[in-house]
Amino acid sequence: MKKGASVGISTSFILFMILGSKLNWFGSSNAESFPKLPDEPSFVVSTKFDGEWAGRRINTTGNNMCERTTITGSIVDGKASLRLTYNGTSLQGWVSEDNELVLYANHRQWDYRFSALGHTNRFQGEWYLTNGPCRGSWFIERQ
Repeated sequence: MKKGASVGISTSFILFMILGSKLNWFGSSNAESFPKLPDEPSFVVSTKFDGEWAGRRINTTGNNMCERTTITGSIVDGKASLRLTYNGTSLQGWVSEDNELVLYANHRQWDYRFSALGHTNRFQGEWYLTNGPCRGSWFIERQ
């Protein structure tokens, strides 16, 4: 009886993993499936936040895999070009005239999502990984 139960559980687990990967239940580590920065924004771009920026990404999960890091870069003609310091991930996006900033990450393994709202000399928002346990808040301030 124990052998039959063990075989049944093992078979069920294997089927679950195969089905889960086919239906994308576990997220993807395929960089080709991650959203890409569009060639042009679909909204009017704001240039009022142009300048040099620096800040932090804060992890709220308590998971040691999600390292704290700084974010640095610039906004030129309304286009943000930022970088996560600890792993060099490039983050790019545009500032809308509603002061919203959505960043697209360029990383081969992690599908980062960053969004924020700008107020005078600061952007503040949320971030998360679609294919990992990390999430939290982030901010950048004009230098």
